[in-house]
Amino acid sequence: MLNKGALGWSKIAGLGIALVVAGQFSGWNFGLAAGGWQNMLVATLLMAALCSGLALCVAELSTALPNAGGVFAYAQSAFGPFVGYLIGVATALALIIGTGAAATFICAYTESVLGYGGWPVKIALFAVIIGIHIRGVGEALGLTLLAGAIAVAALLTFGIAMLPFVQLDQLLVSVPGSELSLAGVFACVPFAIWLFITVEQTGSAAEEARDPGKSMPRGIVAAVCVLLITAMTVLICAPGAGGVALIGAAGDPLYAAMTSPSAYGKESWLATVVGLGALFGLVATFFSLTYAGSRQVFAMARDGHLPGLLGKTNKKGSPYNALLLTALIGLPMSLVNPETVLVSVVLLLNLCYLFVFAAYLRIRATQPDLPRPFRLRCGPLVAWCGLLLTTGVIAACFQLTAPVLLSIGGILGLFALGFAIDKMRVRGRTTASVGDI
Repeated sequence: MLNKGALGWSKIAGLGIALVVAGQFSGWNFGLAAGGWQNMLVATLLMAALCSGLALCVAELSTALPNAGGVFAYAQSAFGPFVGYLIGVATALALIIGTGAAATFICAYTESVLGYGGWPVKIALFAVIIGIHIRGVGEALGLTLLAGAIAVAALLTFGIAMLPFVQLDQLLVSVPGSELSLAGVFACVPFAIWLFITVEQTGSAAEEARDPGKSMPRGIVAAVCVLLITAMTVLICAPGAGGVALIGAAGDPLYAAMTSPSAYGKESWLATVVGLGALFGLVATFFSLTYAGSRQVFAMARDGHLPGLLGKTNKKGSPYNALLLTALIGLPMSLVNPETVLVSVVLLLNLCYLFVFAAYLRIRATQPDLPRPFRLRCGPLVAWCGLLLTTGVIAACFQLTAPVLLSIGGILGLFALGFAIDKMRVRGRTTASVGDI
């Protein structure tokens, strides 16, 4: 059994912020190289609208259908076990491989700020964070909330410190491909969404929330508001002071901006402080990806869609086998180019978002009397707009190479085949039992 009633709205908000905040320290800046600042700004505003609408739809779903499986549970309720199963697999895979990218970004900052990184740091990260999660959700999310708060403070400190160095001509520098255009915005979309992506996974906390009808929407709305402020801070201040070219190529964009010749330089103690704050933010996201990914696996195993071993919990209510699986997959993924992992995560999650929005519309239409402690105003309109934007994001992710796209399709195909075989076995056993009678 999970630890029900353990999370108030502040911890839920902390989880939402921590799930996303690493994307504001690293990853988003690849969009500057893809399309320039103007296109990145437009893409960011569009993705803020998409993820805010998604988070609010999930807030309603999570209070009506509280379940640790989150989006998997909503898709299953609306479209049946097979669709729910595939959405759950895609979501769990995205969250778990995302831990590999988070580990890579953490190492980029530890090497710049502390002077060391590599495999010792990655192994220590997985060992310590998985260990804390196994110890219990209260301890894990308490530390996540603290790390997320420090990260937000670091982002705001960064904005205040860098504002005097921001130059408009740095943002609007004219280079081929940086002019405002539909193609440029399209190229930036998979990276712009990294500033907000996975905030909807806060819904996985609904089953462990205290008074979910109030705590879930409050926590999610608070998280989205904070993330919008910090996203605009880094998008303006980092390239505005350090230059689009420098920041677009950096593995540690905020630290690179502060230590650039046009800002504080290499010996800045303030840059070190912000760099340490970045590490807290990245670790917070690592915590949260581990939490959400393991809960997704646990919920699917509990419902019989994955081996029962993954649905076991310890005395603290932690799904320890699902947590260990996260480490077994996530650690090797840190070897892959982080830009490839990032866009793969975006593709997998947005395939899920299509079904989340569709599930929201279907559940609203087919279960109008379902108790909804929180009801989103103009919810269907928000969901239809979300479907349109999500389709655009998926199309933008086809910039991935053919082998990567085939690998993703192949993995999902194998899981689909496994589901079909399992159902055939169940039918066979049922038929045999009826024949015996």
